[in-house]
Amino acid sequence: MEFFKIETAFLHRLLDDYFVQLLSPEFFDKLKETSQKLFGLEKDENSLRQQLASHIKQMELTAENVIPEDTEKLADTQATLESLLFKLINEYRDVKKEMFALVESAGHAKKLIVE
Repeated sequence: MEFFKIETAFLHRLLDDYFVQLLSPEFFDKLKETSQKLFGLEKDENSLRQQLASHIKQMELTAENVIPEDTEKLADTQATLESLLFKLINEYRDVKKEMFALVESAGHAKKLIVE
């Protein structure tokens, strides 16, 4: 889950660095949309983190013979979590591409104004 912490911090820093340029009317709507997507990803990542913690706890309890082993349920949960993780990684990749394109456009627009 360290990946998400690093990615999220990087994307927030990127937005902070270009925030003033992104507030201009031509970029504001896209900034708002992309920021909302990033916030949604953060919520999804937090939910996935909690689900993983719960799954690990279930596996520990099963390993310690505290609860009966239900391999089918554990396998289903594992498959679901893997699917959610891959989906989240792909969504992060898409949002990152959007942000890079947005920042690149804002940087290019600023460059044109300065020149």
